[in-house]
Amino acid sequence: MSKNSQPARSDPHSMLTQADVHWIELDSVDSTNDYLARAYQQGRVSGVTAVMAHQQTAGRGRSGRVWNAQPGASLCLSLGLPMAGQQMPFLPLCVGVAVAQVLEQWNVPVRLKWPNDLLADQQKLGGVLCESFHAEQGAITVIGLGLNIHPVNVPDALSGRGATSLSNYFAASGLPSSLHLAELVVSSILKWIDAARVQGIDAIFSEFGQRDAWLRCQVQVEDQGMVCFTGEAMGIDRQGAYLVNTDQGLRAVHAGDLSLRVKP
Repeated sequence: MSKNSQPARSDPHSMLTQADVHWIELDSVDSTNDYLARAYQQGRVSGVTAVMAHQQTAGRGRSGRVWNAQPGASLCLSLGLPMAGQQMPFLPLCVGVAVAQVLEQWNVPVRLKWPNDLLADQQKLGGVLCESFHAEQGAITVIGLGLNIHPVNVPDALSGRGATSLSNYFAASGLPSSLHLAELVVSSILKWIDAARVQGIDAIFSEFGQRDAWLRCQVQVEDQGMVCFTGEAMGIDRQGAYLVNTDQGLRAVHAGDLSLRVKP
């Protein structure tokens, strides 16, 4: 089942809006990111394309972590853009801010954990995974978003802090539909990508800083489960790295294999 809008414009530098998005809605998929990557590489889609699935059987998070979704339990959304990843290296931060602003309209207390997690009341609410590749039509970046709508049982999320869902912040009759939520999120993402292009990345950094989940907390930096160093979380710098004040001075943590966790 798919819902189509007007064809996307080919100029990736023009301001994109909801009207430019080609929509695909699926009952079930292995991974919305993988589905969209295959569709671009096989020439089945072009321009700006969004895929929403009601069930995800082989979803992926950062560092290859498994993220599956039972039917209707989560928002499984991927948005493909005709741009190279290096055009906007801080895209996960931009997406986090965009999603947070949507949910804050309903007074969901969203906080952002560098570089790509959404939290509420210090539990994991969702995550972002951005991937770039080349297709015949050029460079493509796919933004993947997973957001818990109904309760999920993931006790080991966030080093044992667990997961939460939007259902904890809405009356049962007030939960937005997955499609409505997806449309709002995509519109907000496109708006913030345009804002970053026009105003510069400092606008995103400022918004992220206001929602930094672990700012001033004692944290530890890990590499594949091994603690590298500990200190006080100081926020992101102008290069998008996360700063930690340690006994040996200020250290910058770059996204990759390193993980930032609240110190037990």
